[in-house]
Formats: sequence, structure tokens, C-alpha cells
Amino acid sequence: MSRRLDLARLLATLAAAATYGFALNAGHNLLYASRNLVKFPLMIGATAAICSLAYWTTALLLGARLSFVAVQRTTWGLFHDTSLLLASLAPVVLFVGLILRATDDGWLGEYDFFFSANVVAVAVAGGLALVQRARSLLPKAGLPLRHALCVVLAWGVLSLFVGGQVTFLMQPLVGIPATRGVTPP
Repeated sequence: MSRRLDLARLLATLAAAATYGFALNAGHNLLYASRNLVKFPLMIGATAAICSLAYWTTALLLGARLSFVAVQRTTWGLFHDTSLLLASLAPVVLFVGLILRATDDGWLGEYDFFFSANVVAVAVAGGLALVQRARSLLPKAGLPLRHALCVVLAWGVLSLFVGGQVTFLMQPLVGIPATRGVTPP
């Protein structure tokens, strides 16, 4: 029964990430948006897989005696929560993307703002999910508050670094509005 629940949670995570990924570039180009149906969930999944190992190793180095399974469940739960938070923003992201496309003057216009706002949205959603999940896991480790904060801070830095690298490789946030007359490669 637990495996079914884990599979359902993983599928919900991927579907939520696909929803946000599609909305992210639907205002630019439907080809980019359809690519993000795969790219954004892959980005979330790859970041979660790498971070799950890095979180456990970092926790051990910082003196938190957490079980490998507990850290894995927490990590995947964290990225599940992040995906759900981002999916809840998808209607707004789609709406703003379509408005910016309709008012595009052929230059970069508001694309830089839109891009930056989405990067901040991903970071804030991830940060909120990290704090919430860490609050439930770290008391079990019996760490003093100072050490627990160090673990959470280290996990946040790891998430930003790994997420940034995976995003750079997959480039799900890159798009050129269709009004520029450029077809995506």
C-alpha cells in the first residue's frame, strides 16, 4: 500500500511540475510550452534525486544522525510540496505570460521581469517547502537549534546550487516570444 501511495505522490509531483512548466512558456510559444511538459518535471526530479543524496551526506557531516530513508522521504516530500505550490501559480503565470505576449513591442520588453519573477517564485516555493519539511524532520535528530539551522541553511544552498545547474542544463525557463518572428530551434 505504501508503494502505491509513493507512486501516486511521484505522479502528482510530476503532473504539478508539468502544469507549471507548460504555463511558464505558453505565453511565448506553444512549442516551448509543450517541451516544458517534459523538461520541468525532469528538472524537478533530477534536482530531487541529487539533493536527496546530498542532504543525507550534509546532515551526517553536520552531526545530524538521520536515517537515509527519513531524509529521502523528506526530500521527495519537499519537491512534491514545491511542485504543488508552483502548480497553484500556473494560472497566474499563464495569464501574465499571455498579457506580456499581447503587449510585446518586438524588443525584450517585460520578458526579463517575467523570467526573474518565475525564478523567484521557484526559489520561494522551494524555500517554504524546505522549512516546512525540515521542521518535521530535524527535531527527530535531536540537534540543538543552532545545528538544525545550519542543516537547513546547507540544504537550501545545496538546493539552489543543484537546481541552478540542472536548470542551466535543461533550460526550461528560456523562451523567445513568438512576436519576435523567430522560430524556436
